[in-house]
Amino acid sequence: MVRALPATAMLSAIPVPAWSATANSSFNRREWWKHEYRVLQTNLREIDVLQDPQEIARATRDFGANVIVSNIGGIVAFYPSQLSLHYRNPYLKGDFSGEMVAAAHAQGLAYIGRFDLSKALKPAYDAHPEWFMRNRDGTPREYAGTYQACPNGGWAQDYSLQILKEGVERHDVDGLFFNMVNFVRTDYSDVDHGICVCDNCRRQFRDLYKLDLPKTDDGTDPNWGAYQRFQAQVSTELSQKARAVLQATRPNAPLMDFFGGIVARGEVQRRVSRKPPEWPYAMGEQTRALMALAPGNAFSATSAAHIDYPWRQVTENSANHMVRFAQALGTGAKLDLYLMGTIADQNDPRYLPPLSRLFHWHAANERHYTGLVPGARIAIYNSGSVFQGPKPGLGRYSGNAGRGVYKALVDARLPFWMTNGQHIREATRDRSYDVIILPHVMTLGDEEAVALDAFVEAGGLVIATGYTGATGQGGRPRPTPAMKSSPVDSFGKPVNGHGWSLDMSKAAIDMGPGRMPVDADFFPVTPRTGATSLLPFAPDQRFGPPEFSYAIPGQPARDDAGALVMAHGKGHHVHIPWLPDWLYYRDGLDAHRVLFESLIARYAPPPPLILEGDGPLELMVMKQADTGKLLVHVINYSGQRDTHYTDPIVAHGLKLGVRGAVGSNAQMLVAGKSVRGKRRSGDSDHLWFDLPPVDMFEAVQLMIA
Repeated sequence: MVRALPATAMLSAIPVPAWSATANSSFNRREWWKHEYRVLQTNLREIDVLQDPQEIARATRDFGANVIVSNIGGIVAFYPSQLSLHYRNPYLKGDFSGEMVAAAHAQGLAYIGRFDLSKALKPAYDAHPEWFMRNRDGTPREYAGTYQACPNGGWAQDYSLQILKEGVERHDVDGLFFNMVNFVRTDYSDVDHGICVCDNCRRQFRDLYKLDLPKTDDGTDPNWGAYQRFQAQVSTELSQKARAVLQATRPNAPLMDFFGGIVARGEVQRRVSRKPPEWPYAMGEQTRALMALAPGNAFSATSAAHIDYPWRQVTENSANHMVRFAQALGTGAKLDLYLMGTIADQNDPRYLPPLSRLFHWHAANERHYTGLVPGARIAIYNSGSVFQGPKPGLGRYSGNAGRGVYKALVDARLPFWMTNGQHIREATRDRSYDVIILPHVMTLGDEEAVALDAFVEAGGLVIATGYTGATGQGGRPRPTPAMKSSPVDSFGKPVNGHGWSLDMSKAAIDMGPGRMPVDADFFPVTPRTGATSLLPFAPDQRFGPPEFSYAIPGQPARDDAGALVMAHGKGHHVHIPWLPDWLYYRDGLDAHRVLFESLIARYAPPPPLILEGDGPLELMVMKQADTGKLLVHVINYSGQRDTHYTDPIVAHGLKLGVRGAVGSNAQMLVAGKSVRGKRRSGDSDHLWFDLPPVDMFEAVQLMIA
């Protein structure tokens, strides 16, 4: 039996001086977000104040991080707070947070102070029960002796800000990260308690909207839309209050949060309550979506070490973290690991050394990751947040329709990015993309529709599925689709398409033989004048019993088109009145992916990159505007099988074809070698590079001539 070494012993083999020379020489902790930073979050427990702050900081630096996130206050004060309702750590002997800040700075680390302002303990609740959330049965929103603060209550609106002010004034932090008070519905056991119905919420909602709170939590109450806007307004105003406190106390210390400011941060974690299989692209999805909301801002999504809240001491294996981090690097996000306690606290530290090696590798190669911007020519229109739950009605298809397109593009090895309603005008004006895909984006505003029409008119391709553009702001049905470029004149009433199929052999685009299944809602449309049917239906075939499973001879197929296209200016708009994206997420059938591939191949310019070779591989591309270089990531997913992650099967014999003027040498950053490109006989458009064997990922740097 081999006994695992403690993490500190395994980390001692890492050549720290080499990392120090390449990374720390120019790292300015006061402006850490302007560098290629690497985060280690030590989510401290009460008992961790018994550890030596110097050892925690030293281990963090040795791991390869240059930024540490560590506790200051909120639920528990890690310093001697003077606020009577701010629960002080019972193990505290001095100012642990102050010692931690000093230790981090002595090691050259930027220190990010962590607060959790979302909850308080029973003394605060007993003093002010009106500050905290109420369930529909009148009970408080309590979990393990903590009480969930209501965003409209006094804890959120005043007392938590006093805690923030005291903690930040006292400690020389380089940045802040905190769990803000929010309208959370689920607890740590993933139990949904519904909306808060406290007197503060009732009064505020009535004052603002002259309405009563929704009587149900499933989104069907007529007041639900107003309530969603109410939540957004209250949360935004509360965030502004917190930012005002920080601006007054530490104006040069940025706040890391999901959306605002100059530094944004998300989180990727497993929840066992989610329906399997595990979504393997969570990191890439989140980084693309949130970076698209704040282009140019520094961003990281922390990879949670534990598998789920009830088992915070049980950690993910390194293969899961590595595939997440490969996606982060491929999108230009920063490395960020979140663990419970400290490095020395880990019950099973075996997952740490591979991650440490990756952090050190990134430190040695960080110059190749500075100033990256998206280089993909395809964008998915993201109509919601990756943190939103299921939507009601026909909106229930939206989330998995988006993920289905995402999965289809990954499997097709077509690099892509995301766009959204906030930035669609810039994206279309700047011609950032050749293709924009709208997966069942039911609601489009007038300005968004105008921008998309201009995009098509200038030569772009829009691919819309399902009920895209059928409703306006507030979910009101439109008499005609939102976009004038659409081949759809009007929508009919959705019908159940279960058991229907399309005839791929008769498609007007190259799709090959066979039948393409249709399921779930079909959205009949009236075509506009000038629209062309691309994909006809096959005659309905009975499916049981087997003796009757054939189409009745002579029975005509449906007149509906499986896909419509219309030219608009120099471009094209394709509308698919059903949900191949949603079905590809559910079923993974080639036919649904091939539909998107064929449309892009027919109506968009040729892809700038082609990856040849076997294996489940993703192709990502970013560009470094200042140097004229491309950074292409090839990610190997062969180690991911449903919910299980293991080391991937090394991919051999891969070839990367690059279209256009490109330098003849490519740098393989993981393999540490240069590869010279070759031309193929009869192919003057591409320069081909033989890639070295690809384990978890390879990063290929190319110079664009």
